Amino acid sequence: MDKEYLKNKIEGLRHHFVESTIHERAIGFYDEAHMTKKMLKIKKKLVSLEMERCQKKIEHKDVTKTDQKIAELKQQFETCCQER
Repeated sequence: MDKEYLKNKIEGLRHHFVESTIHERAIGFYDEAHMTKKMLKIKKKLVSLEMERCQKKIEHKDVTKTDQKIAELKQQFETCCQER
């Protein structure tokens, strides 16, 4: 994997999770305007963990702890959504 691929992947993740809400608006539930502060915070943490995961994969390091953190945050996000 080269640097250009990594930059494109990170930019895609950033666009998908942070900047873009087109798909979420189509669903109508996860629009950032309707998200709580806690949900937005979890969403930003997920993006940073995904970037960390990509970096570790490139360096051929173990990603199990990062995957566990991502799974926990996704569960917290689901819980927040259900509480709404």
